Amino acid sequence: MRFVRKWSYSCAKYLSHMLEEDHQKKAVYYYGFQIAIGSAVKIISLIAASIVFGVLIPALIISISFTLLRKVAGGFHMKTYGKCLVVTIGLFIAAASLAQYTHQYWSVRDIVVLITLTFITGIYLLIKYAPKDSPNRLITDLMERRRFKILSIIYMIIWLILVFVLTMYEMKMYTLALCFSVMLEIFGITPVGHSFFEKIEHRLALERKTS
Repeated sequence: MRFVRKWSYSCAKYLSHMLEEDHQKKAVYYYGFQIAIGSAVKIISLIAASIVFGVLIPALIISISFTLLRKVAGGFHMKTYGKCLVVTIGLFIAAASLAQYTHQYWSVRDIVVLITLTFITGIYLLIKYAPKDSPNRLITDLMERRRFKILSIIYMIIWLILVFVLTMYEMKMYTLALCFSVMLEIFGITPVGHSFFEKIEHRLALERKTS
């Protein structure tokens, strides 16, 4: 988004001027402010949208779970922050709505089947594709790639324990939210997921040009 870049540049310029730093340092500050301001905008936007749709709790659960796994497994990155914001919030709200408004229709047996399929498929795809590089984080060291892969698997084991405990207490909405978060993240590291998001990105770019 243009205003994120503008604010980030202004903050970086002011900070580098105050500290009497050179242009190279200003570029570092600019990147840092982009991440900080962009994250704040994304969080505020997600909270606002989830309140409007009445899905605040499952949306926050999905966001946190998705982000934690993404840190170690990687995933597809949109070329612009605005597209990333729109697609991410859209997917999170859709997944949160499914968890919020359908959880009462799921039996415990259905939930267990979903957990099992999510875990088995997730482990397989993480072993095969994780960690997925991004333009901002290219992982070329084999030991580092192995470390991220192991961390991804550890996350899934902890996730499995958590969702089974939640299921035992019939907290179905929370379980569904955690399942959907893992599905979204793992889909983003697969070739099919990359192709899907590239098409969405291209469609958004076309709509922007014609608007």
